Amino acid sequence: MDGQDSSGETLKAIAYERLSSYLQEHEDHVCEIEVLPPAVQPPDGVLIHDGLNLGVPKKILVLAYVEARRRFLHHKDRSHSSLEALQATKVMLLFDSEHLTAVNYRKRWLVRMRAFGMSEQKLLFRELNFLNSILTSPLHRQTKSPTLWHHRLWILDSLWTVGFEKASLDQKATFWRAELAAVCKSGERHPKNYYAWQYARRLVPRLTHDDKEDFADVVRDWCFKHPSDISGWSFLLVLLPEIHSETKALDILMHVIKYAIRLQAEQESLWIFIRTAAVRNVTQKEYLEACALLQDQDKKQYAERTGFTPRWATLRDQFLHLRDRSVNSV
Repeated sequence: MDGQDSSGETLKAIAYERLSSYLQEHEDHVCEIEVLPPAVQPPDGVLIHDGLNLGVPKKILVLAYVEARRRFLHHKDRSHSSLEALQATKVMLLFDSEHLTAVNYRKRWLVRMRAFGMSEQKLLFRELNFLNSILTSPLHRQTKSPTLWHHRLWILDSLWTVGFEKASLDQKATFWRAELAAVCKSGERHPKNYYAWQYARRLVPRLTHDDKEDFADVVRDWCFKHPSDISGWSFLLVLLPEIHSETKALDILMHVIKYAIRLQAEQESLWIFIRTAAVRNVTQKEYLEACALLQDQDKKQYAERTGFTPRWATLRDQFLHLRDRSVNSV
């Protein structure tokens, strides 16, 4: 019995050390981490890794978490800036993304490093890399973690307090594009990821007008690839009134309508966007232009003796009757 206990403890230690070492070695990069299915086992029984790609069996991840938690509890009270405790939190959050104590320890550690004269901006960007490795990896539960997305927002606020707000416009634009890319990828990993898109909404007040237009184009294209994802369409609706261009909202709406026509799209999420944008973000004249586009397509379909499905026709009719289309209302 003692031999079995000793073997189990040894395996926990090995699992933790291997996983912790990998995360430590790649702390300046974004890794893609995946929990391996039971049919796929590492040759050494612990990890499979190829560059920035890591595969870990569920059993090994659980064992590593148990060991990480033990080490964290052992070291966190001995020192408020223990590197051993800090490293343990990485493994803990990889397994349990809602472990609030681990997240708060990482916050306190970052705050204390400022007092020691360390480059907090570098540490904060390193923390973003760690968060990206979890939030954008194919980890279904972790990508939608409210705790980690809120922690990411705290990192963003902290970057501003340490001087990133004084960065050049090009540096900021690159940073915002990277943040939106992380949100979009997380949205692909976990459809309707409202925590990720809610984080994106928090970015909007900090963006320049050009950044907002860039965001709108990227999100529109993302929604075309995921037309059933209401969270993405809802964020695009948030962006439209923030854009100062007089024609941008209409351009986006017309692009979406043409997309719906071309694919005869019946996704309710897409048509909710079309109807809401037509009511909120375009003028009556622009709304009539959109109606004309749909009616011209009807005539073309009739001439070619092809028709839309009853479902599509119903969605189209709902749009055509959103507003009074009389000439006097223009």
